[in-house]
Amino acid sequence: MDAILMSLMTALNEKLLINVYQRDTDDFYTGYVQLLGKQSVLLATYNDAGLADGAVLIAFPAIEQVEFAGDDLVDMSFRMRVAAEHHFIGLTPQKPLAFDPRQNLLHQLALHAQTSGEVILVILADDDSYLEGQVTAVADDRLTLSVFNKFNYTDVRYLQVDFSDVLVVECEGLELHLETELLKQRNQLQHVRTEITQNDGQLEALFNEAQQSGQLLAAMPRNAGDQFYVGAVKAVNAETVVLRLKDMAGQFGGYVALRLTSIQSVITASDYLQTVKAYSDWMTAHHLEKQPVLNADREFDRSEDLFRSLINEAAAFERVVRVRVQNENTHLMGIPENPDQTGFEISVPSEDEPVAVTFDEVQEIAFGHIYAYLQEARAHQTR
Repeated sequence: MDAILMSLMTALNEKLLINVYQRDTDDFYTGYVQLLGKQSVLLATYNDAGLADGAVLIAFPAIEQVEFAGDDLVDMSFRMRVAAEHHFIGLTPQKPLAFDPRQNLLHQLALHAQTSGEVILVILADDDSYLEGQVTAVADDRLTLSVFNKFNYTDVRYLQVDFSDVLVVECEGLELHLETELLKQRNQLQHVRTEITQNDGQLEALFNEAQQSGQLLAAMPRNAGDQFYVGAVKAVNAETVVLRLKDMAGQFGGYVALRLTSIQSVITASDYLQTVKAYSDWMTAHHLEKQPVLNADREFDRSEDLFRSLINEAAAFERVVRVRVQNENTHLMGIPENPDQTGFEISVPSEDEPVAVTFDEVQEIAFGHIYAYLQEARAHQTR
């Protein structure tokens, strides 16, 4: 623990960008130390697009390691520079939280959240769930959280949380701000029954109807764990569907082409779809719907072999795509090369040689999102 404290103190004094890794999880936070208290540290954090994105309070016992250097931090510094140079859009960063580091930072943060009404995210010891909600009361050793479940509006709870059980508190980030805005209409939020269609070979008709209506839906790929895509249909044929995606903050998240047979089910109504739609409407109203370097208005020819045409285009213009192939949970993300009638190669940064892929084994291709843009920019820089 002494080594961690010394590392955090060095990062504070020298204003260093760091990664803070948590115990018992692969999660970590990237940012600058804002305040160093007696039991915890407050970081001003950055998201994977290189944008400032709120703050996080981490209790010392939750910290496994503090990292000052490495490939990830080099890459994040590059992303931050690109985001600044190309004027990536996001919330205007708030003023640093003015807490007294000699007093309990968690208690002060709880009081601040209660006063502001902002949603916070809390991670507790011995609990895998992430709790999001508004602080309704604060005592010397605990807070009361009005929990909001963006996946299920009927899940209404008030929870007393002991400070001693708190490992992490996230605050003031984009998604939490959107949730705060949504909760201003909490009394008007109406639960809807989840409508799910299993893939029994009828998805082409469902997607055609969704394209005509412009509705948001969620596509659940087979053998992909908890991963799913939320978006609107841009093109569909008997083999493939292309979705214009929304990310978790309702922003444009690029596109994905999915082989129909690779989809397990499609959700056409749910509370989470309502949440994403509300976020998207707020972002559009505040001119934050997409990053300026992305093309959110592409059209696709449904009569084409969509996988082949997308790969040919990416190879010609040296665009990064993310490909998932049959019987593999991992994704290949890189620039396609040497496409022919049967397949292509893809240069993946983690591999010494290009990986050979056949079109028959491709299950999905994601492209046109901000992380592809950043990887392209990095690849062009290193040439």
